[in-house]
Parts: sequence; structure tokens; C-alpha cells
Amino acid sequence: MWPVADSRWWKDFDAVIATALPAGSRVLDVGCGDGGLVDRLVELGFDALGVDPAAPAHPRLIGESVEQELSLGAFDAVTAVMALHHAELDAVTSALARLLRPHGRLFVYDFDWNAYDDRAVSWLAKLDRSDADNSVAGWRREHGDLHTGATITQALDAGFEPLVEVSRPYLARMLARHDLEAVEHALIDAQVLPALGFWLIAERTR
Repeated sequence: MWPVADSRWWKDFDAVIATALPAGSRVLDVGCGDGGLVDRLVELGFDALGVDPAAPAHPRLIGESVEQELSLGAFDAVTAVMALHHAELDAVTSALARLLRPHGRLFVYDFDWNAYDDRAVSWLAKLDRSDADNSVAGWRREHGDLHTGATITQALDAGFEPLVEVSRPYLARMLARHDLEAVEHALIDAQVLPALGFWLIAERTR
């Protein structure tokens, strides 16, 4: 049995994927890390593979970047969990369109660091016991070289039709505090906190 990865980023998203796809679908997880989501998708009855330059040795993981991989064939769905904000978007989105079958589904869970504001600073000040600089200026210094949520969605527009896009909590998962996620979600709905996370489901159009 392969070790299960920290599931905090794909927790609950696995159920969304499982609900949207027929059993036995061929799924590729891009930026798969140590393969935790791949293992979970296999448990759920999918033919899943993962691709990541840093992937460990594993029969279902390929240690390459997705844009370099030309021998994988076609997939019914591709997942990208916290992977696109640091990707070469033009190359990766072209690869995703190439790897997906016509009308194949893309499942993205990522975050929009640009939405971080003083409301998030105040909330983290009560909860984060680390020495991280959670000021707005510190957050922008740390994340400024990453793609924003708008940049990610704009890059996908060329080859994908959005079907579902919903705001999701991010800060509770960043802190590995699953017990706070429902609270964060309620505060987002009440516009007391910014929505940093988002789930996007899209369909290949070309």
C-alpha cells in the first residue's frame, strides 16, 4: 500500500470528481506531488495517473512535466489541484487540451492570492501561531510571482468552457485546520472574509 499524501488540498474535491465522472474514466492528475489524489481516485474506481517532475517512484506516477509528456494518450478528465498558479500557463493549457478527449472535463482547485486583504490579516492574527508575515505586504512579497486567479481562468478560456466555478475556503487549509473550514466558508458568504480558494470545472472546447 502506497503512503497517502496530505489530503488537505484535495479533501472533498475527490467527491466532486467522483460525482461528475462515470466509473472507470481515465483521469490524469497534473502536478500530482506524491500521488495522494491519484491513489484516492483509483480507490474510487477510476483509471488514474499522475504527472509531476518531482513525483516519487510509483507505478501510476510519471516524473515529468505535463507539457513534455507525449505518450500518455487521451483522458476523460484532468485534475489540477494547487498546480496552475505556478505553471507555465500557455504551455500547460495547450498540453491539457491535447491530452483531454473532446468534451473531456478539467477539474481545477486553486487560489487567488491577489484577493488577500486586511480582513484575512485580522482573521489569521487570531489563529496562526507561526512566525509567518501575514500582512498584506508580506503576502504579496511571498506570492507576487504566482499567477492570480484571473490569470488562470483567462488562460483556460482559450480551450475550455467553464461549467461550474465556486468560491472555496483557503486559509483554514493553509493552516491545516479542517475544523475551521466551515467557519471560514460562512464568513466568506457573509463577506467578512475574502474568498481565496476556488473550484473550477470546465469542458474542453477545441
